[in-house]
Amino acid sequence: MEAKISKIQSFTYLLVIFTSIFLFFSCNPTKTLKPDELFLQSVKVKSDNKKLNTDEFYNINKQKPNKKILGVFRFHLGMYNLLYKRNKNFGEPPVVYDSLLTQKSLKQFGIYLNNKGYFHHSVSASTKQHGNKIKLFYEIKPGTPYIINELKYEFQDPSIGGYVLYKKENSLIKKGDNFDVDVLDKERERIKKVLKERGYYLFSNNDIKYKVDTTVGNNKVNIVLEVLKKKEKNPETLEIEEHSHQKFTVDSINVFVGKNLKSQDVYSFDTVTYKDVCFLYKDKMRFKPKMLRHAINYKPKETYSLTDQNLTYKHLSELKLFRNITIQYQESDSNKLINNIFLTPLSDKAFAIEGVGTNTGGDLGIEGNLIFQNKNLFGGGEYLTLKLKGGLEIQRVVSVSSDNENEIFGLPFNTLEFGPEVTLEIPRFLLPFNLENFSKRANPKTTISSTFNIQQRPEYYRNLAQGSFGYYWNESIYKKHFVTPFNISYVNLDLTDEFRNKIIAENNPFLINSYTDHFISAMQYSFIFNNQEINKTRNSTYFRLNFESSGSLLSLYNSATNQPKNETTNAYEFIGIRYAEYIKSEFDLRFYQRKENASYVQRIAIGTGVPFGNLNVLPFEKSYFGGGANGIRAWQARTLGPGSLPDSLTSTINQIGEVKIETNLEYRFDLTKVFEGAFFIDAGNIWLLNKDEKRPNAEINLSRFYQDLAIGVGIGLRLDFNFFIIRFDVASPIKDPSANNPKEYKLLIKKTNLNLGIGYPF
Repeated sequence: MEAKISKIQSFTYLLVIFTSIFLFFSCNPTKTLKPDELFLQSVKVKSDNKKLNTDEFYNINKQKPNKKILGVFRFHLGMYNLLYKRNKNFGEPPVVYDSLLTQKSLKQFGIYLNNKGYFHHSVSASTKQHGNKIKLFYEIKPGTPYIINELKYEFQDPSIGGYVLYKKENSLIKKGDNFDVDVLDKERERIKKVLKERGYYLFSNNDIKYKVDTTVGNNKVNIVLEVLKKKEKNPETLEIEEHSHQKFTVDSINVFVGKNLKSQDVYSFDTVTYKDVCFLYKDKMRFKPKMLRHAINYKPKETYSLTDQNLTYKHLSELKLFRNITIQYQESDSNKLINNIFLTPLSDKAFAIEGVGTNTGGDLGIEGNLIFQNKNLFGGGEYLTLKLKGGLEIQRVVSVSSDNENEIFGLPFNTLEFGPEVTLEIPRFLLPFNLENFSKRANPKTTISSTFNIQQRPEYYRNLAQGSFGYYWNESIYKKHFVTPFNISYVNLDLTDEFRNKIIAENNPFLINSYTDHFISAMQYSFIFNNQEINKTRNSTYFRLNFESSGSLLSLYNSATNQPKNETTNAYEFIGIRYAEYIKSEFDLRFYQRKENASYVQRIAIGTGVPFGNLNVLPFEKSYFGGGANGIRAWQARTLGPGSLPDSLTSTINQIGEVKIETNLEYRFDLTKVFEGAFFIDAGNIWLLNKDEKRPNAEINLSRFYQDLAIGVGIGLRLDFNFFIIRFDVASPIKDPSANNPKEYKLLIKKTNLNLGIGYPF
């Protein structure tokens, strides 16, 4: 342990030395400039109108100063200055002031203000020079904005007007709002979608024109929204002709299934018809028409709808059966469409060997998987996954002796996991009744899974058999629901003599019951809201809510049927094993705020498990622990809490709890294309629900909550390889609830903890 602390201290000292050298170079930003160049030190935008967001002007500005971390340190510039003689492509060179870019910025400011209705504006720029450094100041005087006084509609095609006026209360153009070109463009898009929903397949944004009258006076404008007739070129006369917009219906639906569809005569394929949809294929139809028809939102003879088109593409994509999905339309008559859907299948079966690094609460390991997949087991899109998992892990051992006898295969691993896993995902609800309309909208799925796992640890040997049956569906693009009415687990524990004797010596019923064979029969519900985008270019929110109940139905049955209890434990049993009875609820809320080349992440997670009835403790695997690479990073996993239990009374086996509260703040910033840095602060702890005489101050108590709070700070480095992220976090406690003075703030360098993680912590 002392050697480990020494290594961490050495690492910390090297980090301090490197940071000092780096700050020296970053504080001299002009060292690489030419004599006639000026270093752009800062850009500030000032406006006398508080309603205008000056950040918008800063983003439009053509020249920005060097990036800063936390608004203070020019890290990228410092790295460039440090290494520019060896590698001029590393870091960020100093930004040299360019007066021509300033003039271009002023021109862009004027365009932006005009688009926002500030027609009588003035913009100016000034500079302040000190040596070879310069500060740039923009002053925005937008003047009085033009306000929308009146909105009128004109329709060259009267038949289309009713649909637009029917939804006019949803118009984005509001009387009394500032004139804004961007809002006008968004209103064009909204009207186009309204009309495409009503069958106007060929309607486009270009069919809408605005007339803006600024002569009303008093800085007001009248707007006329004009919906034009359709303009098309006559192929014979080559003249532009106007005609009324046509409302289309889907006359027929054809689904072409096969490879290299463009190079084949698809109309020579074999055909089968199901519910008015014609399926065309060659050689053999691998997919049940019923399954494909279920994914298609269209119905023949119905009005064309943009929503039907989007949902059809979405549902077909979620089947994960096709490499390419193309939806095309062909005009058959004056107002009828032939809907052609072209599907290029993927291979049904796949076999893979997978090797990954693992990180379980800070315990590192390796895992190998043999995977077989059949994506179309019964021809209805049933997705079968067979996985044989094997893993080795280095787990921190305190409760038993850690000698070479714990090594596995002569390697520095002390934990072995092995076992098969079977999962079947069915692209519909398996229910005794039909939910056709709901299914079209929510694209539900049924999942059936089974797992058998063998785990060998220094403290015990564990067998786990688990099976589950559940459903999930999409409420919207951002909202998902998961319901698992059946989730059963059988856990068999064979403790080592040393570990069993240690538990007996503790003489604590909580520990004795936590490490016994048990059976779990749980019902679970989860809700997830996640509006994050893949490229993460905007602010987003993630929220997850879980609820779980176990054992109540079994106890109700046993009580109603007067089943006998075990005389020794005074508890009911199922198949000869005492079963757990508890309710558990938790949520995880995260806010992601994007900045230029950086992001702020705020997170709070709270969980509570309440055991009762048949087993008065939470099973070990359902209990909460503190610390680890994805939690309070200044502590190793399972070394924090519960509460302000003193260090002298803690050990690995009893640092678990029934309540967990955790909050994190993290600032992430880009260093290079591969490297990303982070500063973070973590706070929280775990607690028991009830007082335990053998573990004083371990129960949650609002009057002592501040004393029980653990706080750690740290810095991190991430290596982003796109397909996975390797993460290094160094964290130190600044408030330790297990210390003699749990309210004291003190940076505990000697307790610095180094975490290696895979992926972001949250």
